[in-house]
Amino acid sequence: MNKKIIRPMILTAIILVIWQIAVQVTKVPNYIMPSPVELVQYMGNQFATGSITKHILTTLHEVIVGTFYGILVGIALGYAIAKSKLVDRLVTPIILILQIAPKISLAPLFLLWFGLGATSKIALVILVVSFPVMIAQSTVIKNIDKNYIDYMTVLNGNALQRFIHVELPYSLTAVLSGIKVSVTQGMTGAVIGEMMGAQAGLGYLLVYGSEMYDIKIILSSVVILSVLGLILYYLAEYAEKKIIYWN
Repeated sequence: MNKKIIRPMILTAIILVIWQIAVQVTKVPNYIMPSPVELVQYMGNQFATGSITKHILTTLHEVIVGTFYGILVGIALGYAIAKSKLVDRLVTPIILILQIAPKISLAPLFLLWFGLGATSKIALVILVVSFPVMIAQSTVIKNIDKNYIDYMTVLNGNALQRFIHVELPYSLTAVLSGIKVSVTQGMTGAVIGEMMGAQAGLGYLLVYGSEMYDIKIILSSVVILSVLGLILYYLAEYAEKKIIYWN
């Protein structure tokens, strides 16, 4: 098994053992801090009844759809910014303002504009995801070796051919690295949106657990979000290795 997987698993096991021992020794009430065994039993019951499944699927839907469109928007904006000084001057300040503003402050606006459904969360994920992809794309396109462009010009290559044969391959590494970061940020964006107002989702569960003073709901939501974030990150990393196989 890969060391990148074994080491985190060992560290997680150590943390769980320490957690279990600490709870038993201190005899802290389980409504304040349940033991790992109690938490696993609770999560098992939630999965068995299917009550938590719809919340997981809701958040995953928002993250996957939002990330997909966020990547497309980021690539398109990054390319346009790199190719046009006018677009750069017009678009970049607006995007920077949106990125500087705390996402939790933008969430209520998105809820007012798009409602309590999935659309507002997907829009927030698109905003969060598109920025790192856009920066990666524009930076790489601006710094392409001029010799490659000159070579395509000598071969009478048009703009589309230049994009397919030079700009796209050249920018793949940076863009895919940006996507790895974006995937985890997209999860954060979806959860923030759900916490501000939603009818389902893991962010909704976090708020519900807080209102009910139910630590098990809160901890189980955090654990599931962490696991989903790791899975999405490693899937993005796997895709990067398969697509850029020469690295």
